[in-house]
Amino acid sequence: MDDAHTQAAARRPFSPGTLLRVIAFLAVFASAVIGFTAGVGASERDLTAMGLAEHAYYALGLFVLGGLDIGTPIGGPPLVRALVWGAYFAAPIITASAIVEAVLRVLSPLGFRLRPLSGHIVVAGAGRLTAQYVREVRKRDTRRRIVIVERSSEGPYLTELTRVHRATVVRGDVASDRVLDELRLSRAYRVLLFTGDDFANLDAASKIVRKAPKLRGRIVAHVSDLRFMQETAGSSVARDCEIFNGHEFAARHLVEQQLVRRFQATAGRDPVVIAGFGRFGRTVLDQLQRLAPDSFGPVVIIDHDATQNARVFEKGPGFSEGYERVLLDGEVLDPQIWARVYEVTAVAGTPPVFILGSGSDGTNLQAALSVRREHPDAHIVVRGFRASPFTDEVAREAGLHAVNLGLLVRDGMPEHWF
Repeated sequence: MDDAHTQAAARRPFSPGTLLRVIAFLAVFASAVIGFTAGVGASERDLTAMGLAEHAYYALGLFVLGGLDIGTPIGGPPLVRALVWGAYFAAPIITASAIVEAVLRVLSPLGFRLRPLSGHIVVAGAGRLTAQYVREVRKRDTRRRIVIVERSSEGPYLTELTRVHRATVVRGDVASDRVLDELRLSRAYRVLLFTGDDFANLDAASKIVRKAPKLRGRIVAHVSDLRFMQETAGSSVARDCEIFNGHEFAARHLVEQQLVRRFQATAGRDPVVIAGFGRFGRTVLDQLQRLAPDSFGPVVIIDHDATQNARVFEKGPGFSEGYERVLLDGEVLDPQIWARVYEVTAVAGTPPVFILGSGSDGTNLQAALSVRREHPDAHIVVRGFRASPFTDEVAREAGLHAVNLGLLVRDGMPEHWF
């Protein structure tokens, strides 16, 4: 969250019930003060000779359960006396309602806060993905209630979610029946399961469908493991819910918006170098095989565990035929690794495409600058986990294509989610 958002953070406004009670209190208090000042007295105490301060004191005394022993209204204009009689009856009712609400908050704080919910959005998890989604919701709808379910009481986005975007945070496990029963799912508008636990997301989705069948088609579950997502694609949960992979969103957007256009603008089949073959790198290759199957090759994969990660990829989604693969186990900044890379790409005769997507933003930028010196005509993508003005400035000066993983995921979110 940037400084502007921090400065804009405001305290949560009064609930409608509390605001109405405050208005009622002020109206009843004013009625009593006006009545006493206008000549209405009390059967057990002479108020007519008292000043404004004393009238205010006895008006406040009406809100004490049992009241102050001043007797009943007497004297004064009939209409004004009737106004004071109304204050006599209304004041203890207001006090009693406040006490009942306080007791309910203590006995069932979660149920009390969620009782009036209707047409709300439930989001499980309070990480970066949730923050991105909620920001986009608030751009479109500033009034819709948002409920965040999060196990931890700490997190870098909780302050933004509650103070800036006015979300209600519920502590607990979204896969817990107790928590699900409190979320008023039968009246919810949409549910998005964005926790970091793939199994918990799918488990919660299955339970939600059973508890609130009307939410079928309006439940979104994030699965970070691409292979796990594909293996569960035929399940009943996948038919009733929308299962997605954030890296797949990001990779698809990158391939469609940048790499396909690059391939179309060059002759021959461009060699592709993927530095970092974790979830993002594997997903980029999967999308290349799907969206541009005959436009690239060979593919050089650099990773500390390139061979092992390639075995994972081979099991699902799997390597397609039609291009050569070179696996290089080693550090992304190792000069010997890059000497081998340049040998492979030189044979192709077409300027390569480099995708620097290791787990370190600094390593990716450093490697990209080194590659630029060797390949001034190459298409070089530098992936970052978060927005970085420094990376953007350096990339712009060096002719690199800096991409932010969070923004790629956000851009890949379909409009119907909002």
